[in-house]
Amino acid sequence: LSNLKKVTHLDIAENNFASIPICALRMTSLQLLDMSINMLTDLPEDMDRLEELESLFVHKNNMSYLPKCLVNITTLKMIVVSGDTLICWPSGLKDNPAIKFIKLYDNTVDEIMEGDDEILETRQDHHKEFMQTYIDTVKDRETAPTYTTKVSFSCCL
Repeated sequence: LSNLKKVTHLDIAENNFASIPICALRMTSLQLLDMSINMLTDLPEDMDRLEELESLFVHKNNMSYLPKCLVNITTLKMIVVSGDTLICWPSGLKDNPAIKFIKLYDNTVDEIMEGDDEILETRQDHHKEFMQTYIDTVKDRETAPTYTTKVSFSCCL
C-alpha cells in the first residue's frame, strides 16, 4: 500500500486497527483519512507528514488526546473526534484559519465546555457547516463513495 502515493481518500473505518498503518502516513497525496470506529488510543506524533490532509475522521475510538503536530497541517479543514475519551486537544487548532469544522461531541471535552455559553449557542451552526464541508469534499471526488449514494437529511436554515 505504501506505493500508492497518489491516493487521496483512504477509508479504513471499522477494522479494529489499534494504530494508523505506517503505509497510510506514506501516502503523501492523502486528503481524507477515515479511521473511525477502530481501536485507536492515540495518533502518531508525525501525522503532519500528511501535508495535503483536509479531512480527518477518528470518531468512536478510545483516544484521550490529539497530537500537537495536527496544528502543523495547514490544509486541515475538518476534524471529527466524537464518541472518544478526549480530555485535551491542541489549542493551536482553533487559530488555524483553514479549519472550518471540529466536532468533539460525546467526549470529556464536552463536559469541560458545557459552561461556555458561546460554544453552546453555535453548536447547531456547526452541523450545517459540517454538512456543507462534507458535500464539498464529495464534489471534489471523481466518483461518489457507495456509502453516500443514498442520503437523506433535513437542514433548517
